[in-house]
Amino acid sequence: MTIKERQRYIIFKIIIESDMFLDQNIILKSIWQSIWRYFGMKEANKIGLWLVDLNLTENYAIIRFSHETKEVIITALTLVQEINGKRIIFSPLKTSGTIKSLKKKISYHKKKE
Repeated sequence: MTIKERQRYIIFKIIIESDMFLDQNIILKSIWQSIWRYFGMKEANKIGLWLVDLNLTENYAIIRFSHETKEVIITALTLVQEINGKRIIFSPLKTSGTIKSLKKKISYHKKKE
């Protein structure tokens, strides 16, 4: 019997310098490059990173990863500083075991604004 690995989710704000083209592949590639650069392939093999939701009109994204690599992912997100020569910030807002609670966080921020 195999044990299903627990997953965690992080919602993060995307702050861009100017009118920059972003899509799912560009964001994932920049996160992976940050992981490889600062933590190496050994850590990268444990992560199981997946972009679950991307909303560029609200400037947020949700990623899924292995629960054991939470600190690595948060650090990798904060270390991304530019994409294609343009400044960008990925600011982690909340970590959760379910997407539902992260969606509540998004709706809470919309009400505050």
